Amino acid sequence: MPTRIGLWVGVQLVVAGLLILSGATVAGHALNAAAAWWMIYAVVVDLGTLGVIYWLVRRQGISYRSLLGPPAAAWQVALGALGVLAATVPAVACGAEINKAFYGDATLPMFAVVDVPTWASVFGVLVVPVLTELAEPVAYLGILLPWLERRIGRSWLAATAVVIIWAAEHAFAPLLTEDGGIDLVFAGYRVVSVLPFLAAWTALYYAFGRRLLPIMVARWVFNGGSAVAVALNLVG
Repeated sequence: MPTRIGLWVGVQLVVAGLLILSGATVAGHALNAAAAWWMIYAVVVDLGTLGVIYWLVRRQGISYRSLLGPPAAAWQVALGALGVLAATVPAVACGAEINKAFYGDATLPMFAVVDVPTWASVFGVLVVPVLTELAEPVAYLGILLPWLERRIGRSWLAATAVVIIWAAEHAFAPLLTEDGGIDLVFAGYRVVSVLPFLAAWTALYYAFGRRLLPIMVARWVFNGGSAVAVALNLVG
């Protein structure tokens, strides 16, 4: 988890530094300029996460597949993914109300800042969502949750902790500035807005007998759809 947060911050700082050195922006606006690429440099965060996951499974002598839970047929995964999408609808409705409470009808800042070339948009649609699903839910539900369960001894407490930690990561993805400082309202919004989704997906992880694949496929559809909407300027 520290790896993901460190990568979110570190990569954004590197991008900001490169933009300053190239003359594309000035120091005071560098973080926001770098944030325009957050849906693209997320790939570095996910590759770094996959690297840590690979190290952990090698160290423990297990396989990546074992982190995904009991096997299921393709039709079961597809049907489960549809169930996850349906169960996510209340979280979408709740998220919409949270969005309005923070920003009204304005475009959400994390989407408003995105301004990348066409090739980057294509990359963000075709590649990034796949890597995200191979890394993020596996890290939190496949690794962190069982680890906390063993140490806390109560699944509901472990699940609550995972949802909170998972949500906290989003405060750094991306970092935005306002009036010369970090935009703490936006960071708080990011944490609060994802809580309904993460709680629903964590609950479904248990409901599906700790099978991650249906959740991963549903999240890929959900996040991929968001990437397409941003790429086509449909978010507004």
